[in-house]
Amino acid sequence: MDSGVINRIKTGVKGLDSMVGGGLPEGSQILFLGSPGAGKTLLSLEILYHNARLEVPSTFITSEERKDALINNIKNAFYSFDDYEDYINSKMIQINHKALIEGFKSRENFEKFISDCISDIQANKSKIAVFDSISSLRPIMEDDRTFTRSITYMTEALRDIGVTSILTYEINQSISNRDPLSIGLYSTSMFDGIIVLSMNRNEGATQYAIEVTKLRNSSHKLSSLPYQITDSGFDVLSD
Repeated sequence: MDSGVINRIKTGVKGLDSMVGGGLPEGSQILFLGSPGAGKTLLSLEILYHNARLEVPSTFITSEERKDALINNIKNAFYSFDDYEDYINSKMIQINHKALIEGFKSRENFEKFISDCISDIQANKSKIAVFDSISSLRPIMEDDRTFTRSITYMTEALRDIGVTSILTYEINQSISNRDPLSIGLYSTSMFDGIIVLSMNRNEGATQYAIEVTKLRNSSHKLSSLPYQITDSGFDVLSD
């Protein structure tokens, strides 16, 4: 149950806000964990879009797709969000591509990388930040302990500035989404919430499901619910 009054960032996504007790707790650090193609990036971008329409600024930091490619993906996926690029051009949604290799050759470089990200977020007065994806950091980290320390450092830096953040992590469908070691982390305690998205193909049909496995200090639905990805955005189907 909620403890006192919790300020929330509404996702604006059909069915998702009710799953998380009315919205993501403000200032929380949320992990979107999911298989390839499950829609982690698109869901993050949709949340930023709905908040931009409410004049809530955000920053999307990508280590994978370039800005132009990302915008094209949004246009192709969400036809009805025809004004999305307007919010990007106005910086209501700030998209920054960050190369990772140079940033992780030493602890000092990593800390500067995080400092630069924090500066971008603060300069844009962003209330929401997305890192897509932290799974791309693991291959260039020395080992799982170093990776765990690095992600902890990242989430603490975000927590210190009071931003609500979403960090995406891609997993193979075959590995456990409940075992931190299966994704290279010794613990997931640095995250206030974990939302798992899965995609399965059964006899030619694609089935999607979403589950909130953790949401610290907040009520949330425990059941896994199906969802659809439409040209009008995500639609989580109620039970």
